[in-house]
Amino acid sequence: MALQNTNPWVVDSGASTHMTSTDGILHTRLPPSHSFITVGNGHNLPVSCRGTSSLDTSASQFTLNNVLVVPSLVQNLLSVRQFTRDNNCSIKFDALGFSVKDIPTRRVMLRCNSSGDLYTITPDAATATTHANLAVSSTIWHHRLGHPGHATIDILRNNSSISCNKVGHKLCHSCQLGKHVRLPFSSSTSYSTTPFEIVHCDVWTSPVASISGSRYYLVILDDFSHFCWTFPLAHKSEVHKHITHFCNFVQTQFGLSVKSIQADNGTEFVNRTLTDLFSARGIHLRLSCPYTSPQNGKAERILRTLNNICRTLLIHAHIPASYWAEALATATYLLNRRPCSAVHNSVPYNILYQATPDYSHLRVFGCLCYPNMSSTSQHKVAPRSTACVFLGYPSSHKGYRCLDLSTRRIIISRHVVFDESCFPFSSTRSDPLSSLDFLLAEHAEPVPRRTAAAATPYTVAPSSSDVEQPRSTPAGLDDDFDDPAVLLRGPVLAAPDRPSSAAPRSIPAAAAQVPAPAASAAPVPATPAASPQAVAQAPAAAPPPPGRLIQHVYSRRSRPPPATPTPSPAQAPASSPQAPAQVPPPPRRPVTRSQTGTLRTVHPMNLSATHSSISPIPANYRSGLADPNWRAAMADEYKALIDNGA
Repeated sequence: MALQNTNPWVVDSGASTHMTSTDGILHTRLPPSHSFITVGNGHNLPVSCRGTSSLDTSASQFTLNNVLVVPSLVQNLLSVRQFTRDNNCSIKFDALGFSVKDIPTRRVMLRCNSSGDLYTITPDAATATTHANLAVSSTIWHHRLGHPGHATIDILRNNSSISCNKVGHKLCHSCQLGKHVRLPFSSSTSYSTTPFEIVHCDVWTSPVASISGSRYYLVILDDFSHFCWTFPLAHKSEVHKHITHFCNFVQTQFGLSVKSIQADNGTEFVNRTLTDLFSARGIHLRLSCPYTSPQNGKAERILRTLNNICRTLLIHAHIPASYWAEALATATYLLNRRPCSAVHNSVPYNILYQATPDYSHLRVFGCLCYPNMSSTSQHKVAPRSTACVFLGYPSSHKGYRCLDLSTRRIIISRHVVFDESCFPFSSTRSDPLSSLDFLLAEHAEPVPRRTAAAATPYTVAPSSSDVEQPRSTPAGLDDDFDDPAVLLRGPVLAAPDRPSSAAPRSIPAAAAQVPAPAASAAPVPATPAASPQAVAQAPAAAPPPPGRLIQHVYSRRSRPPPATPTPSPAQAPASSPQAPAQVPPPPRRPVTRSQTGTLRTVHPMNLSATHSSISPIPANYRSGLADPNWRAAMADEYKALIDNGA
């Protein structure tokens, strides 16, 4: 601001014209139009001359017309009325100062902050504020303020905090690289008018393998009726098979064709097999963008709904997570018979089949049930039912799926009595894997090492038929057999004492098969023996004293014990003349499973289809215990170690 007078200008809204005490700022001099002026106290002050002047800033130049020179004035007065009329601007006052704005562009032309009681314009303040706040564009302010949003620049400009001579919003390259976010999704406007016009698909990965070995499941949702189908999968490569079967099912049952399939960009949907299938059937494949799951929103929401139902069913019935496939089938069955908000609270089953579903046969998932088994009982006085767990509704039968905890078989029956307030799995321990802690090194009992002479190479392979044999609960140990997910246990034997170092050890299985003396009424326990002579001299077994450890022996099937080497006369110690003569053991006849009672009678009505899958190599101990095949293999190996005295 080029001012030749050191006195500041005081903005006065009551002055009718500009007034100054010196004529040094005038550009032109004219005779005064008034000989005097009247001030606030009523006195008259003489006017010497009048003229024109200007206020120069680095951004603008303001015109000052009709400036009166009054030598008696103490302050220079700037008339608000005269200033706004000559410069086509407005003056906005606030607590900190005032701003001069251009009326056509609403641009701040001058900003002056005042610290006193008056609104003044000083040369230094006008020049500093003008240089800092004016003559810059909104882009420069965007860079100065650290790349804020456009709304921030507009707020500061409207508050007269900054001034922009060019207002515009340009695309900032740095902001796109540093602050790029995903764009909002608009509401979908596509809708279907007939069933199977749009089918939504997605695959969910389970963190826990199911009982049948499934780790994924495929969900298929009809956009028109919101009826859904689910298919458990062992591998993602099975997706194309189920989609092919689903298209055939729709064509046969409803006489319709699938017109389009909406899926994500996963390779289970984008492959040569499905591409050829869709091309042959004229199906339009609609894919979402990579890593943009909201474009497949209906499938994602139905996955969340199904998972919430499965989780709740398992928690309510205290069922282990490995039964999620059973809960999924039940959740799908129930969800299709519940009102859905996506179809205006209509029932998907009613929309698709044009019939009202029946709710009278529904029962609480996981409750205690008693199916009728009179047709498969062995004899007339055998029990006519057994305690089972209700696991849902079969798709091909009009009945119920019941899990027999003693035999691990699924019984499908219509004649079932339910106790919907009792849940058999709730009586099991909270940690189902704790029953397999005998496989851990820190929980394992000390086992005698086998000698080189007694070592026999056994090859043990897991067998599903062995694992699923019925178990018998020993008296007094019912609390140890409350978990239906553990391996089958054999008889409970007293843990033998540690043999002394002088007595050699032998295989317990060989001693267990030695017949007891006829005069003894108690059976001979399976205790380690040094030799057949020591076994013959062993006294009758007494009940284990209080405090002795009870050891669980996990038995699978009877195996012939390894042959015990007979020491030669040359190897016999010469210093033991009192040792009895060695009697060779009698030859043992092979014992079949039918003689031992481990071979069950197969009834035609009890046959059920089983699915066996190759188990992957587990990454750690916990994952190995979660796989039934690996659990059976570990138990078989442990049994072999016990049999061999290792």
